[in-house]
Amino acid sequence: MKHMTADTMKKTIAILAAAASLFATACDKSEILAPTDQRHIYISYPEEGNQVFNFSFVSTPEESARIAVPIKFAGRPLTEDLAYAVKVYPGNKDTALEEGEEYEFPELIFHQKNGFEETIYITVHKTARMETGTYNLKFSLVSNENFFATRTGSLEAELRVTAQISQPSWWSQTVSDIYLGPYGDEKFKLFAQNIFNGDFGTLDDDEKRYYALKFKYWLEENPHYDDHVLITVTIQG
Repeated sequence: MKHMTADTMKKTIAILAAAASLFATACDKSEILAPTDQRHIYISYPEEGNQVFNFSFVSTPEESARIAVPIKFAGRPLTEDLAYAVKVYPGNKDTALEEGEEYEFPELIFHQKNGFEETIYITVHKTARMETGTYNLKFSLVSNENFFATRTGSLEAELRVTAQISQPSWWSQTVSDIYLGPYGDEKFKLFAQNIFNGDFGTLDDDEKRYYALKFKYWLEENPHYDDHVLITVTIQG
């Protein structure tokens, strides 16, 4: 077997060095892109698949309120507080919430102390036009230097805000006959602000009775009138 010449040996060493360099670079890229080294952010919808967050100022006497949008991330745990990013979609000025006057985002920080969960508390402000309509805000999580936003179907949210009073679909004839009596705007507002502001129709019979009685006792201690007629409920007890 012939010995390699000096030139051949130099070429061989150069090739091996280049290969080692490529291998090292590939390893570095592998470490940067390893799934365990990434963080993927997404919205944790309270109702799976439902991207809409409804809020009515009928449910509160306050002029401002905070709507909670829960978010999470998967991946490497935080070692410090990190910023995340959102994109607000421009909407029709006649139907979209106005930034500043009607809504405000908080500082967009994922806090280490909260682990893998965080909440976006979006502040909304009541305005006169909400008395006669519903206004929305659409936004989505987007990627930045700290988090990837790649989970399709779990990145977008829509807030729908109103102060309009109208009879909810759950206030049926049965609810009137057994629990709350005939519907009235003032009665509904009092019930929502002081007793229960969810979907009464989804409650079981015991829960409906509980809240109806609670409303009955509240009205006895706090008499209210609607067009000069004392507000009462149907339920007995």
